[in-house]
Amino acid sequence: MLLIPFLRLAVPRGAAALIAASLVVSCATSSDPSQTPQGQSAATAADVNIERVVLQAYRAIGDRHLYEPNFRALSADSYRGFASPDPALALVASDGRYTVMRDGREVISRPTPTDPADGRAWGAMLAELMAGSMDASPVLQQTDRQVLIRDALTAATHDLDRNTRYADPEEARDNRFQRDGGGGVGITVERTDDKKIIIRAVQAGAPAAKAGVQAGDQILAIDGESMVDRTLSDVVERLRGGIGTPLVLTVLRNGGAEYALSMKRGKIIPTTVTYERRGDVALIHLTGFNSATTESLKAAMDKARADLGPGMAGVIIDMRSNRGGLLDQAQTVSELFIDDGTIFSTAGRHPDSRRVYKSSGSKASDLPIVVLMNGGSASAAEIVAAALQDRGRALIVGTTSYGKGTVQTVVRLSNEGELILTWSRLQAPSGYTWNELGVLPNVCTSKVTDADHLGAASLDTSQGTLMRWHALRNPTHQEVETLRKLCPPGEGSPEADVTLATRILHDRALYAHAVQAAGQQVAAH
Repeated sequence: MLLIPFLRLAVPRGAAALIAASLVVSCATSSDPSQTPQGQSAATAADVNIERVVLQAYRAIGDRHLYEPNFRALSADSYRGFASPDPALALVASDGRYTVMRDGREVISRPTPTDPADGRAWGAMLAELMAGSMDASPVLQQTDRQVLIRDALTAATHDLDRNTRYADPEEARDNRFQRDGGGGVGITVERTDDKKIIIRAVQAGAPAAKAGVQAGDQILAIDGESMVDRTLSDVVERLRGGIGTPLVLTVLRNGGAEYALSMKRGKIIPTTVTYERRGDVALIHLTGFNSATTESLKAAMDKARADLGPGMAGVIIDMRSNRGGLLDQAQTVSELFIDDGTIFSTAGRHPDSRRVYKSSGSKASDLPIVVLMNGGSASAAEIVAAALQDRGRALIVGTTSYGKGTVQTVVRLSNEGELILTWSRLQAPSGYTWNELGVLPNVCTSKVTDADHLGAASLDTSQGTLMRWHALRNPTHQEVETLRKLCPPGEGSPEADVTLATRILHDRALYAHAVQAAGQQVAAH
């Protein structure tokens, strides 16, 4: 299964808002068949074999990374990350040998492999250095094995690219929940400045909603155990559990009455699609791409048609600050609006990374579409936006997107952590890649802020910039920097974007003029 990662845009571990049983992340990549049995709990510190994890990671990097890695530099940095808890340890790296010293005395020395791209050989050598260091260092022996792995693989992945990274077991479980769902009750919780755990949202139809939980409730206890002054991650962990298992949630409502609400955990997949009626326009907020996104979007479109009837003017798909998600969902979401032909393609070093993704040819919606984007729109969101723009199925309004045009594969490691590894580049139907560059909107809201001043002339001017943008195949850093200044990426979600989008949908001639120009752009390539 291929996905698109959440990259550096993931919500930090310390952020306040969490979906029960999950950090709010959007990832995407491809899952390696795990060498850890399905459903096995996270390895304890005593069970973790550091050397095995390093060998797995190095083998995957050598086989799959987008670019051929230099393990000579990678291994030195990886060892130094691993040994960082003990300042007495030092690595002496020469062209032909790596030697570990502790307090000036040799601990272990090994010859380096001759091929700097041989991940298996370098991983084996590094594992021996680590094992020898553990034997010689009381500091490392007393350090949590998961911390040593995290420090080693974080240092290694930092050398590869900005989207390759290591997720420790806790974060990896959160990532898997966000992608595929899991046992939970369906609430979003937040820890306030005064250390209260407040329920900020309740998912419709989820166990919590059926039990009577309300947004604004304060969580006091779970199964009779007080959650007062507990960390947010502790509370979320307690809310998780096997599907069908019972849970009693004690809440304080409006600062007054207490309620003990009983429920059973269900299969929870975080909500990524919400529909809002705006007159004769359907405004659909698309916040991520998980395993339920396409079906949820279909349901939202059906509801919009039922609400608005034949007078429906069109659809606004709001993907501002959508950080991405599963690759297959980016494809199937695009297929809802594109009848046939190429949606996107991928190319990398590994043979399996080279693919062309095409629509199945089924009848797609022919409603006019405007997509809203900003500088926080990344990954799978950029796939959909680039495909709809290139194929003349939608106009994009907003600012230049993040520029995450690579695909990651998720390798599940034996310690229950994950290596999120870049393995291919994405290309739009017209052939350009938006990595680093981003997807350029047809209407840049930093240039057109007044809906009444929007016309064919301003769209034609934007089209010329778009042609320059798409003509680049391997832009230099300076070219990327110059082009992104033409429509600087913004982080906000102003109502003015929605107003502009609505104006375009109501002017059918203007909309048709713009999408025809976009279609000619693809034909020219």
